[in-house]
Amino acid sequence: MTATETALDRYITFMGRAAHDTALLDDLSSIFAVDATVAMGTPEVVAGLDAITEFYRGFYAGAGDSKHFWTTTVLDDGTLKAHFIVAGRNPDGSLMARSGIEHATVNDDGLITSLTVTFTGALDN
Repeated sequence: MTATETALDRYITFMGRAAHDTALLDDLSSIFAVDATVAMGTPEVVAGLDAITEFYRGFYAGAGDSKHFWTTTVLDDGTLKAHFIVAGRNPDGSLMARSGIEHATVNDDGLITSLTVTFTGALDN
């Protein structure tokens, strides 16, 4: 965890917990604005809190145990950027790792309005 908590830090922490307790996904309104968008390493954009919630339900349906590490920077324009790595074990016992960069914009209420994830590396065995 970083010394200063931003909305992006809250998101990454929340998602790390949701991997172990998917019931937490019912509270994504504490992280995302109602009209937020998420682009998770693909050109497709998930728009709106309900669609985002369903997206993460599907994302975590086949997830195993994992651990996130990251550093967050507040850019000059007020947007947030986090470099991250996540490593874990898939439900079948195989190992996985991902690295990437997340960019987020945040509204005045401290909720994410736009999240873009770009994966920069992967390991699956």
